[in-house]
Amino acid sequence: MNEANMDQRLEEIELALAAIFESPKAPAVSSYDEGARLFLQLSWVVESHRDTTLDARCVITLSLEREQFDRYASLDTAQRKAFQARLAEWVRQEFARRQNSPVLQGDCAVELAMPDEIL
Repeated sequence: MNEANMDQRLEEIELALAAIFESPKAPAVSSYDEGARLFLQLSWVVESHRDTTLDARCVITLSLEREQFDRYASLDTAQRKAFQARLAEWVRQEFARRQNSPVLQGDCAVELAMPDEIL
């Protein structure tokens, strides 16, 4: 698959992640390709202030193995949409589960490694 198509597939996942959580301001999604792994970071505002430097944000960093992303990229449109829905639900559930855990103690940053079962 050519680079333009891979970029489009990555943008599809970014858009799916951006729609997961409600936010008074637009969420930010960025990605980093490390070769063997792909990292996507979703950040959204949970408490907004007039001074944006005081906004409270949550962050999820999601990692995918390169072969997981390649498998996603090879799916047809309907399969990719179904994957995006499964991924969004899984991220939402994992975030909620970890947010309720005493381990985070108010920290609103979670790192997740995508399991193969979602594909």
